[in-house]
Amino acid sequence: MRKQVLTTIAEHEMLTPGMGIVIGLSGGADSVALTHFLHNLTELRLRIICVHVHHGLRGHEADEDADFCAHFCKQLGIDLVVFEKDAAAEAVKMGVGVEEAGRVLRYGCFNEVLRQRDYDKIAVAHTASDVAETVLMQVVRGAGGIRGIPPVNGNIIRPFIDIGRNEVLAYCERQGLAFCEDSTNHQSDYSRNWVRNVLLPQIAGHLNPSAADALCRLAKISADEDAFLDNIAKNAYEKCVDSHEIDIGVFCQYDIAIQRRIVRIALHKAFGSKKDVTYSHVESIREMAQISTQSGKQVALPRDFMAEKVYNKVCIRKSAEFDTFSVTLPKGQEVFVPQIDSWVCLGNPIMHEKAFTKALDCDRITDVQIRTRQNGDRIFFKNVGTKKIKDFFMDKKLPRAIREKTVFIACGQDIIVMEDLQNPSRWIESHKFEPEVGANVVYLQIWR
Repeated sequence: MRKQVLTTIAEHEMLTPGMGIVIGLSGGADSVALTHFLHNLTELRLRIICVHVHHGLRGHEADEDADFCAHFCKQLGIDLVVFEKDAAAEAVKMGVGVEEAGRVLRYGCFNEVLRQRDYDKIAVAHTASDVAETVLMQVVRGAGGIRGIPPVNGNIIRPFIDIGRNEVLAYCERQGLAFCEDSTNHQSDYSRNWVRNVLLPQIAGHLNPSAADALCRLAKISADEDAFLDNIAKNAYEKCVDSHEIDIGVFCQYDIAIQRRIVRIALHKAFGSKKDVTYSHVESIREMAQISTQSGKQVALPRDFMAEKVYNKVCIRKSAEFDTFSVTLPKGQEVFVPQIDSWVCLGNPIMHEKAFTKALDCDRITDVQIRTRQNGDRIFFKNVGTKKIKDFFMDKKLPRAIREKTVFIACGQDIIVMEDLQNPSRWIESHKFEPEVGANVVYLQIWR
C-alpha cells in the first residue's frame, strides 16, 4: 500500500517538503488511515492540521465521533479544529439533499482553516472504491465524461485514490488503528450507500468479481480521452463563442462531440459552475444552434438563465425580466430618470447647451411619456414612412435583451426618440413631430 500511495503522490505532484496540509478527518477508517499515513511521512516534514465537521446528525453517535477525533489527534500531536453545523437546515436553505449540503459545509470548513493557517493543500481520503461507486452513479445519470473522482482538483488532493477500501482496512489493522463506524453507512437510504451496499456487490457477484477495478480503469481511460477532447473543444470555443454568444456558422463546422463540449464550456462560464448542466440543456442549445432553426427560439436554463437564437447567434444570458416603467414628462420641469441615468426636460427655452436637443411641435404633442416598450409602438421616418417598432427591431437584428431594455420617449404609441443601445449616448429620432415654420416649438432635452 505504501508504495502505491507514494506513486500516486509523485505521479500527480501532490506534496512537496514542508507543505501545510489540512486533512478532513471524519473518524472513519479512510480518514484515520490517511492522517496516520501522512503524519508518518517524516521525510516530507509536512505541517498537518485536521478538521472535523459535526453535521448535527446522528445524535450521540456524532458526538462520539468528534470525541474520538480529538483523542486520536492528541495521540499523534496534531492540531484539530471541530466545526458544528446544521446540515439538515442548510439543505433546506440550499434546496439540495442532506448529503450535498454536508459536502458543501465540509469543504467550506476545510477552506476556512486553509486560509486562516495559510496552508497549501486539503487532503481527503477518497479511495478507489469511492471512484467505482461514483462511476456507476455517473453512468446511470448519463453524465457526459465518466471521470470518477479526480486525484487532484485545485487545492484538493486524494493520496488514497488508487487503493481500495479493503487495503485501507488492512492498513488500520496492521498499524493498530481504531476508527469510528458510521451506522448510516450500512443503511441504503442514501443513493451512494445503495450503490455501495447493493448495486456494486450484485454486479461483482453476477458479472465481474473485479467490477470495482474495471470501473476505476474506465474512469482513467475516460479521463485521459476527455482531457484530449477538452483541449480541442477549448480551442473551438475560443473561435466560436464571444461574450456568451455562440456564432452558429463557426459552431456548425465542428463534429457533434465537440459541439456538445463547446456548449458545456459556454454554460459553465455563464453559470460559474458545471453544476446543474444536464444532457437535455446541452442538446437543446446544440439543436438551437443549427442554421435551419428559426430565430427567436428560446430555451429555459437553470439558475435563471435562458438561451435564445438571435439570427446567426445563440445568446446565453440571465432571463430576469426588465421592469417596465412609464413616467409622464411635465412641461418645463427637469426630471431625473434612473433607468437611463439621465435628466430629461420638455420646455422652452433651451436650458442646457450641451444636452441632446430635439425641437417638437408643441401643439401636436400631449402626455409625453418616457417608458419601456408597449404593444403597438411605431416610429416615423422621412422617406420611409411609419414602421412598427417590432419590425424595426427585426430589421436591425437586435437581440431580445436589447429590445426589452430599450427606453422610449413617446406621445401615445408614436415614438419621439428611442435609445440606441448599440451606440451609447445616441438617440434614434422620429420625424413625426418636427415643427414647421411658425409652429409653437418646445424642446426635448436629455443630459447627464
